[in-house]
Amino acid sequence: MYKLYNVKAWGSLSIHLLLEELGVPYTNIWMTADQVREPEYLQINPLGMIPALGLADGRSLFESAAIISFLVAAHPDGGMSPALGSNDYGEFMSLLHLMSTELYPTISLASGNSAYAETSAQDTHIVATATALADRYWQLLDDRLAKHGPWLMGKEFSALDLYCFMLSIWGKPSEAALHERFPRIAKLAAAVRARPKLKAALESHGVVDLGGYGG
Repeated sequence: MYKLYNVKAWGSLSIHLLLEELGVPYTNIWMTADQVREPEYLQINPLGMIPALGLADGRSLFESAAIISFLVAAHPDGGMSPALGSNDYGEFMSLLHLMSTELYPTISLASGNSAYAETSAQDTHIVATATALADRYWQLLDDRLAKHGPWLMGKEFSALDLYCFMLSIWGKPSEAALHERFPRIAKLAAAVRARPKLKAALESHGVVDLGGYGG
């Protein structure tokens, strides 16, 4: 059984939703921001970040995109990614890493909520640049949905859509404002929120409704 180390509406949200969609057994361990910095948790995730996924053999995984890649490979019958090794899977991985290595940290920097928090909070130029870059990535995803939607992999719902939803709730200046600028992202987010399997998890994170996360 997996152990998910989870903070409400943090980067563990996409993993929480994916575990629910896969229907695999797991233990949810709610954490606070303070607990994430404590020595006990650093033994689980030396980065001192969320998420972490504990495995049955005692090892732990970290980095959200890596955990998603592991889970879809470990549970291929769950249908949350294209077939491993297929061209579609290669495209799936490209989009996952676009969101995790480009969009995610850019959102964090624009929010002053990263390893560079002090700099980004004080330097309006950095914040403005990061915000513009995030919008560029959002436009890329919105355009893809317009051309290939309703989901990021076309007609097939996947873990990508859960990850995209998670990032969208952190939209600046608000989630609603993000949705106004990128209507296909808004449509995707609404469709994720409507999935019956996810209702309880979304409620537990306080994001079942638009703007539930500070926006």
